[in-house]
Amino acid sequence: MHHLRGNAVGYVALFTALGGTSYAAVTLAPGSVKTKALANGSVTNAKLAHNSVGSADVRNHSLVANDFNTSSLTSLLGSGAGGKTGATGPQGAAGPTGSAGSQGPRGLDGSSSVVMTARQTGSMTAPHGASTTVPLSGASWTQAANDVNLITGSVKVGIPSSCTGSFGNSLVVSVDGVPNTFALAPTSPASSTVTVPFVVSELMEPGASTQHNVTAALANSCTKSGEDYSVSNVKIDAMNFH
Repeated sequence: MHHLRGNAVGYVALFTALGGTSYAAVTLAPGSVKTKALANGSVTNAKLAHNSVGSADVRNHSLVANDFNTSSLTSLLGSGAGGKTGATGPQGAAGPTGSAGSQGPRGLDGSSSVVMTARQTGSMTAPHGASTTVPLSGASWTQAANDVNLITGSVKVGIPSSCTGSFGNSLVVSVDGVPNTFALAPTSPASSTVTVPFVVSELMEPGASTQHNVTAALANSCTKSGEDYSVSNVKIDAMNFH
């Protein structure tokens, strides 16, 4: 650069912004004008354009970063406002479906068996106003420590021609003397014979091998003479699961 021609206005503006700072008494070059003179307008664009200040003077006495006043730089450079956040882009397409995983190992087969079959031999009458025990054979078994047992079965009952003053007659099945399940003895159709299933019940894991005994009794709460049930073909099974 041989001259400041073409940059004179910017040069003067810079030193005008720095007027009154530490450069007010700094000399650009031996015998040249001071920055105070520039700030006061004694050096004009025309003088600069006619080479009254040489480029060598500027290069030899250039300003450094630490000489700039922060407020002056701010006024020269300025700062713009932050832009707005852009709109959210559209959701991307779903990825392809992954391949099916390998088949897992086959589970263990469940195991169940009948461990007790209690049966009634012959038939009997269950008179009104009483609870009548039904004789059974094969009514004992052992439940293993970690096995679950289910109690199920059925009974054939002869329904009386009438049943006065009562309802809820049933054949009650007990395990070790504790009622466990029942089969409802209906009052209709009168004078007929029906087979009624027991409600399925359970015996949970006892924690140790346990001997059990099952009993059955028909509770007849009808109140008049002749209102008796007949009981036959009682079947009680214990199913074992482990």
